Amino acid sequence: MKQLIKKTLSLSTVYYTIAVIAFSAVMMLSHSAESVLSLDPSRILYIYPFCLSFSAANVILKHTNIHAVTRWIMHFVLTVAGAYLFIILPAELEASSGNFMGLMIIFALYIAGALITVLFSKRIKSALREDSEIKQNAKGKR
Repeated sequence: MKQLIKKTLSLSTVYYTIAVIAFSAVMMLSHSAESVLSLDPSRILYIYPFCLSFSAANVILKHTNIHAVTRWIMHFVLTVAGAYLFIILPAELEASSGNFMGLMIIFALYIAGALITVLFSKRIKSALREDSEIKQNAKGKR
């Protein structure tokens, strides 16, 4: 349990660093001479609880022995709930339709990320399996 907590906290700091750099880059790119650049500290602070939620979801997904479907459901819930609670709600969008659109964007990003992860992990696993088979065949011929 201690290892899972340690891994969650260390991953969350890595995710936070990446997210803050990305957030700052987006804010700098969207800044125009006429507008006021708003790097509100509370916006940056809300990113960390989301990163903590996301890292907990990743630790559950990769480092627990729970059934695979249950792990993916827990990952989905922790990621989407964390993004909604700590990114969408604090943004204080003017209409409830803005919150709904934010949630739909989170769903789309989650599905795209999950598909990419599943496809690449299967490809990497098959490449590693082929590599080990080649090494075993090479040892057998000697």
